[in-house]
Amino acid sequence: MNVNEHPMNRIFAPNGILEKTFDTYEYREPQLLLAQKVWDSLEREERTVFVAEAPTGVGKTFALLAPAMKWALAQDKKILFLTAGITLQEQLIRKDLPRLNDILGYNASFGLLKGRSNYVCLRRAVELEQDGFLSFGDGGAASMYLSDWLKTTQTGDLSELKLPADFPIFPRVAAQIHGCLGHRCPYRERCFIQKALKKAQDWDIIVSNYHMYFAYVMNGKKTFPVPFDVMICDEAHRMVDAARSIASVRVSWEDLTRLLRSKGAANAESFLLSRDEEAGTLRDELSGAQKEGSILFEFLQTSTPDGTLIKKRNEELFRQGMLVSSHIEKALKLLEETEELKEETPYGIEESRLALALAWIEELRLYSLSLQWCLSVEYFPEWAYWRDGNTLVSEPTLCSDSVSESLFSQEPEKVFAVSATMTVGKSFDFWVRETGILPTETCILESPFDLARQMNILVIDLGLKVIEEGYDDRVCKVVEKLCDENGGRSLILLSSMRLVRKVGHWLKQKKHDYEVYVQNDLPRTELLERFRSDISSVLVGSVSFREGVDIPGEGLTQVIIDRIPFPHPKDPIIQARNELEGRKAFIKVTLPQARMYLRQAVGRLIRTSSDRGRAIILDGRIIDRQDWKIHRDLPPVSIQRLTVKINSVAHEKTV
Repeated sequence: MNVNEHPMNRIFAPNGILEKTFDTYEYREPQLLLAQKVWDSLEREERTVFVAEAPTGVGKTFALLAPAMKWALAQDKKILFLTAGITLQEQLIRKDLPRLNDILGYNASFGLLKGRSNYVCLRRAVELEQDGFLSFGDGGAASMYLSDWLKTTQTGDLSELKLPADFPIFPRVAAQIHGCLGHRCPYRERCFIQKALKKAQDWDIIVSNYHMYFAYVMNGKKTFPVPFDVMICDEAHRMVDAARSIASVRVSWEDLTRLLRSKGAANAESFLLSRDEEAGTLRDELSGAQKEGSILFEFLQTSTPDGTLIKKRNEELFRQGMLVSSHIEKALKLLEETEELKEETPYGIEESRLALALAWIEELRLYSLSLQWCLSVEYFPEWAYWRDGNTLVSEPTLCSDSVSESLFSQEPEKVFAVSATMTVGKSFDFWVRETGILPTETCILESPFDLARQMNILVIDLGLKVIEEGYDDRVCKVVEKLCDENGGRSLILLSSMRLVRKVGHWLKQKKHDYEVYVQNDLPRTELLERFRSDISSVLVGSVSFREGVDIPGEGLTQVIIDRIPFPHPKDPIIQARNELEGRKAFIKVTLPQARMYLRQAVGRLIRTSSDRGRAIILDGRIIDRQDWKIHRDLPPVSIQRLTVKINSVAHEKTV
């Protein structure tokens, strides 16, 4: 095919549909190239796995969807579009997909499938309302609000309530995997999750997220509930974290007490009431589990440092955990006959009570198995084990097998994985190693922006190591001077919450011409909204803000990063990788992650072709440690090295 005749030229080339439709549209060669490559991959007869890095500004969403929609509609195929966050999902549903349908003359049907916890469980809501548990010290206003909403909602999507994400009503009424009664639920005909899944069967494009996908495919069902032929994975650098989260095993004191006090426990006991002796024994065993569990988690607090990797079994802790499991196993033994009733009980109220009891029994059994898993520390270092507050946690150290098997278990004809940051040193090797996904084709696109003209990078050596006295104060002074010079308009990304608090307090206690916002002072969404609307403000946060901050224009003209953002050395997963990889861990894992994190952080600066600014890194190792090759992952602009003097920052040289 002559390149001038390529089907995607009609849409993306100069004088194409997009340029004629949108006054503000700018032709971008990388966008056209990506769209062409996606189309060519779709047209191949063989199964393809296309992996691409598309920097900010390429317009990757349109470049992915336009060819995929054209091909899928012509071939009567379905598309599953996966992302990491709700922001992009809602943008797809509310903006991108309707626009593409309109301007390209398509008639693709589409919708958003959210995770379970985004939908209300009617059974839980009704039971809590009946029991009077929906009071939040507001005179019953929340309960009335929920009750009125339940009468009118068509979707059951909790976001319709317009309440803060951390409002206490949500965990009490949200749908859950554990405790779901399935086809035995008295509200099964009205279940909002089942309604959403039923509607999705008819969609041409299903938009969802990695957590939901892996929750279905990695757990008992082993299959995604909606068939698809083409899988598009946006924000593909985040799929490993999602898979690890789903694979994790967690047990807590709160979970145990919730289980033992739940309605399921009462219903299970009620089926033994005809045998008073057994019912009494069940109560004794559950009481014993609670008593021994209290001792276990108190001992856990004193014997195991919070957040520290557990490398070997604590025998005393393990024995105490086995006492808890022993009581649970004896209780389960008593309930075996109750489980046998599930094939005999007719539909109706009795069936609902039995279903609740059976779901509780299964959850109790899972708790016992999870407790034994976490305390045995049997699979270290392939699995990491640690205490997180009052919770025992175990997660797989490597997720490559889980990710690759889960993605291809549905045997899609075509897979596209794309992100703004996927390579390290212009290579996909790190991403391939972490995900286990072997691409049949790769593509690295260039930024559409003139970065050398739009930005510059300054590297400042503070002259002090992090552990040396005066380091924090020096960071504060340098950051303050840089923000003053820039008139605010800065995002400050720091390597520890200690430093976030220190710098935030330092800036706030003095009078400036700009407002200072600090992480955790407000919910993240509200914090970002204020930073976005206050054009001269400064936001102080941890390196976690390297993603999800999109402030084009004059509101962000300076990004300050205190150090190379290496993963925290005490992160249990990183420690387990060190054990697993040995001396190669730094080169194979830690350094590549730091290089990728730094790219993401610097990438906050230039979001459009009209943006201008500077990225400042307070870490001389960027230049001094040439063997780390970190500078290769920075934008292709000149890097100036600066030295710190007590009252000023002086230029030293250009690299």
